[in-house]
Amino acid sequence: GIKDFPAFESTTRTYTRANMQRSESTVTGVGTFARFLGGASADARIERLDRKLLWTLDAKTKRFSECPLKGCPAPLPRKLPEKKSAEEDKARDAQCRLTIGNTTFSVEPTGQKRSINGFDTEQYDVKWLVTFRDNASRKSISAISMDLWTTPITPAMKDAMALEKSYARAHDKILGVATEPDGLVVLPPEVGRMISGHLSANVSPSERAVFLAGVKKLDKVKGRPILMNVTWRFTGEACS
Repeated sequence: GIKDFPAFESTTRTYTRANMQRSESTVTGVGTFARFLGGASADARIERLDRKLLWTLDAKTKRFSECPLKGCPAPLPRKLPEKKSAEEDKARDAQCRLTIGNTTFSVEPTGQKRSINGFDTEQYDVKWLVTFRDNASRKSISAISMDLWTTPITPAMKDAMALEKSYARAHDKILGVATEPDGLVVLPPEVGRMISGHLSANVSPSERAVFLAGVKKLDKVKGRPILMNVTWRFTGEACS
């Protein structure tokens, strides 16, 4: 769960070959979130490196789109955006901004074990605290808690991970971008987008990138993540 956001659950399955990949994602929620979605949301993304194409599929509407691998071009706006006045620009520049201060991690194995989707897993309790300060030196705390379950990496899993890494390198080479370094613990994309959107009013894009990158690798976590429950709270007086 994320403070001020309804709780939801997401599941992603990825199938990878040397030159193609299919990712299937479902998002379900309860209460307000379920009513907003009108039920579970399901979509898929298919990439073909040999054809430099991607397809997105919406299971609910039974529609798909085909685009270059680099992504679909943005639609042209129906009208040009109105120019902002100098007063508006000045107010925007003077708005309250947040910068990252201290960051602390706590990763502790709980000793709990359970079987999840056929995998023997062990539990980690992860606490990630980040201090933010605004222009007036007021402070707020971002607290992310993760209930994380991982499974030991087997030889078969190593082969699958090697294939995924090889695919990622080939994919990023086509797009002309750098491949991200290895990392075991990554926030689910839906969580990352929600947190980034919540912070966007007061935190610069570069600071948000630094913030979200902080969770990409936690050295004390061993094995491959199978299940992750994330709770995020942002409290304090900064930019209030």
